[in-house]
Amino acid sequence: SGGGQPTFVRRSVVEEYTGTWCGNCPRGIVGLQRLAEEFGARCIPIAVHTSTGSGEPMQIATYPSLQPGSGIPACTIDRGEKLDPYSGSTANFHCGIINDFAARLAEPAEAGLELQAQWDDDQQWDVRFTTTTTFNINSSDAPYRLAFVLLEDGLSGTGKAWSQVNYFSAETGYEASKAYLDDDMAWWREAPYYVTGLEYDHVPVNTLGIKSGVSGSIQAPIVSGETQTYSTTVTTINAKVIQDKGRLSAVAMLLNTETGRIVNAAKAAIRPFGDRHAQGDVNADGAVDVADISSVLNIMAGN
Repeated sequence: SGGGQPTFVRRSVVEEYTGTWCGNCPRGIVGLQRLAEEFGARCIPIAVHTSTGSGEPMQIATYPSLQPGSGIPACTIDRGEKLDPYSGSTANFHCGIINDFAARLAEPAEAGLELQAQWDDDQQWDVRFTTTTTFNINSSDAPYRLAFVLLEDGLSGTGKAWSQVNYFSAETGYEASKAYLDDDMAWWREAPYYVTGLEYDHVPVNTLGIKSGVSGSIQAPIVSGETQTYSTTVTTINAKVIQDKGRLSAVAMLLNTETGRIVNAAKAAIRPFGDRHAQGDVNADGAVDVADISSVLNIMAGN
């Protein structure tokens, strides 16, 4: 490895397995909140709602449970080992997941990934994902693939299925309510057993290649420093969980097909259909070229 190889910012994905019916899962909600607060854009949370029955309104067939082992709440960071989404790999209850996440971010990434997302039609049926992937390794083969997710924030509903069961409520008298006495869990201790009126964030509403990636999305050979571009669409048609397309966002993940790990990831807002700026056409002349760089420089200079 030479000193001239590019280095990349790692963004890591937390896939948290949860359910409104799961009384211990509020600690996963808090864990994702804390991670987002602590790490900002370098943390990409995905709250995968799962159920063995039919009582989970946010479960989708296109996001199978990929967690190692069973039992929720649980999470993985970049599809590593199974962790508690609040206490992490540690026995102490106080939000140890932050330490696990920080350790993953400190690991060097063999590739950088950037994402642009844009509505592909004026009916807002499909979202076009355009990725640029750059490696700092050379390889004659390409054991990598891209996976794509549409997320929605602010999902809500009425009725028992949308009420979060809360074992941490002081009114239960359960041991869970006595074990987590730290400040992060205070709201849930004071909340009732059935918590109504919640808005659920980071919920996947549709996916593409989520388990093992899209074939052909990364091409061989891989040359260090050279960028590969890939474009595809993810549909909202028949994605019945969607409530408000204005609250959707796009996530792309680079998977290593040999290790199963997520190498890097990116999240993007979805730009309007026909918005040329979404593809780098800063001066809106219909071409992405040197003139766009001049426009950016002028903007930065205040001209």
